[in-house]
Amino acid sequence: MNPVLVEVFRSDKVESFHRGAVVAVDVSGQVIFELGDINALVFPRSSLKPIQAIPLIESGAAEHFSLTPQEIALSCASHNAEDNHQHVLTQWMKKIGLTADQLECGPSLPLHIDTAHQMLRDGGEAERRLHNCSGKHTGMLTLASFLDVSTDGYCDYQHETQRRWMQVLSDLTGSDVTRYPWDKDGCGLPAMAMPLIEFGKALSCFCATDKQPQKRAAAMKRILAAMQAHPDMVAGTGRCCTATMKACEGLVVKTGAEGVFAAIAPDRGIAIALKIDDGATRAADAALGAVLLQLDIINQSQYESMSNWYRPEIINSQGVSVGSLSPSSVWH
Repeated sequence: MNPVLVEVFRSDKVESFHRGAVVAVDVSGQVIFELGDINALVFPRSSLKPIQAIPLIESGAAEHFSLTPQEIALSCASHNAEDNHQHVLTQWMKKIGLTADQLECGPSLPLHIDTAHQMLRDGGEAERRLHNCSGKHTGMLTLASFLDVSTDGYCDYQHETQRRWMQVLSDLTGSDVTRYPWDKDGCGLPAMAMPLIEFGKALSCFCATDKQPQKRAAAMKRILAAMQAHPDMVAGTGRCCTATMKACEGLVVKTGAEGVFAAIAPDRGIAIALKIDDGATRAADAALGAVLLQLDIINQSQYESMSNWYRPEIINSQGVSVGSLSPSSVWH
């Protein structure tokens, strides 16, 4: 059984807790920190998006369509569908000569509550372009257009756009990832399960681009630079991903559904992958802060500035603080 990584207190009593696993890997692919079963299969979900974006760039598609850093960041995003996200996506669609109707993710309202409420007040409704994964899907459409393969059915497991990122992931892990179990993700694209340690090793390749082929190395550097320069594109208002990258220069983080987080600190040569067993995002945020502090990737001041995510108070309907969420003693 995985250790308790995060505890939830009401007053000074533990009310509930979250188990999980975390691994940190250096540039040589060696484990430098671990908690829990790092060999267990996990679904990386959306935390895999920076890797899935690599073929978009190394293929030449990004250059061909003159994609901006904002568009590249959006291809790695689980965005809020705020106005800035909608604007960038619309301009990107115009570049590739396609429409949002060709996106194969399901219709959705914006994740950002205020934006969603305003849209409903204005008579709007759920749309494909508002799905938090629409940036990744637009990247897939861009790649398909460049490769001159059908844009219909690009979500299929055997479609060329999917085969491309699976090959990249296989290269980075040294394993044939197509042998792992998979099913459709929430947005309809393939989601596969893989050992947490292999995911961590794949992420660590972003810290050792000198060991990659030239085009892939350039793609990885471009992805990191885009996410670092435009953290608002990666998530948005009120999101841990965006807040962490703004507070910690040079650090790239990406959340995934069901309590997953990926972090890449290229200047330190460290990559991190973590999974909360029960899928709680609140616990993944807290565990991210704990491991970043544990490895001195962030300092105490940065950690405290992110307390709303890393050690949040529990506020009741009266606006009264009745407890808190906190990393457990296993981190000490």
